[in-house]
Amino acid sequence: MIQSSPYLIDWLTLRCPLGPSLGEALTNRIRESLNIITCISSYGELVWAKKAIDVDALRSDTVGLFWTVQGDGKEEFLVVGGSPASVEHGVNVFGGCDIRHAANVLIRHAAKALHAVLPPFSKWQCRRVDITGNFALPDAASVKQALRQLCLADGGRRKATNKHRGGDSVYWNPNSDLAKGKAYHKGPHLAYLARQGKIDITDDLIALADRLLRLEHTRGSRWFRRLAETGRHWWELKTAELEGLFAEFFGRVVDGVEVRDMDRHELVQRIAQTNDITQGRAEAAFTTYRNIRADGFEVVRGYMARSTWCLHLKYLRAAGISDADLQQGNVVQFRPVRIVLAQPVTSWDEIRRAA
Repeated sequence: MIQSSPYLIDWLTLRCPLGPSLGEALTNRIRESLNIITCISSYGELVWAKKAIDVDALRSDTVGLFWTVQGDGKEEFLVVGGSPASVEHGVNVFGGCDIRHAANVLIRHAAKALHAVLPPFSKWQCRRVDITGNFALPDAASVKQALRQLCLADGGRRKATNKHRGGDSVYWNPNSDLAKGKAYHKGPHLAYLARQGKIDITDDLIALADRLLRLEHTRGSRWFRRLAETGRHWWELKTAELEGLFAEFFGRVVDGVEVRDMDRHELVQRIAQTNDITQGRAEAAFTTYRNIRADGFEVVRGYMARSTWCLHLKYLRAAGISDADLQQGNVVQFRPVRIVLAQPVTSWDEIRRAA
């Protein structure tokens, strides 16, 4: 029985030794598809040589899954990795946190792609798992504000960073093969994949995802080696244990972080009433205000039509929003919104209800 969870396994990497477990025919077929990449120094000496898989020969045309061959100096392994949620549902926003189910999804998918019968999950080693939670905030500007706050959060030895990694994603221990974490804005990521034609998703769902703060916690190869040294198998990990790993990692830097958000309904009504305009026009002016919060006064002024920009400023000022309030990050009518690790959203409907 699949255990229910508000979290999902968003990535799983498994490996199985080439040889008896995979069967002679499949092992030979995989080895035949390997090429040798050799590096020779300027003096004609061998620097290194390694085997690289010919991906085209193994039909790597399925979104959400990859496979390759790796060696540890003693053995060679067929490595299968990907997002179980993406493989199973097409989009990796929501899914489950049952590690056995996730492994079966990837193994079945790899078996179809390789045209082979693959061994059960108990014959595989796990080298990475990502446990992910989605947290609904009032709007995209609130997500960006939360990320700025998280980048400044001090979790003891866990220092957050977003330098040299692009965008406003936040990383903790990014190079660790033991435990690391990441926070990012899910909406822009989905929109990018949709533009690339890699996923099939509607515009209204992308708009909902624009309100999602995504937290991802990774346990890597070193952690799984240590687990095996204790005598435990990775497939014995319960959903509650995976949730506990997530909470243990993020608890000190995330749980209870407050994002200050205005009462949207109250401010829209005030804009409409003080200017004697329609609800739609008030909503448009409010959107301009939110954009100023997220991107800054000068940026928004630069891409809006001058007449619309001036009209919206007139509406906002009439509603009592000062020039100081129109600076990036300054807001009025605050109310706190807390990021609580125990309360991730688990469906599109929950995001809608969280508005």
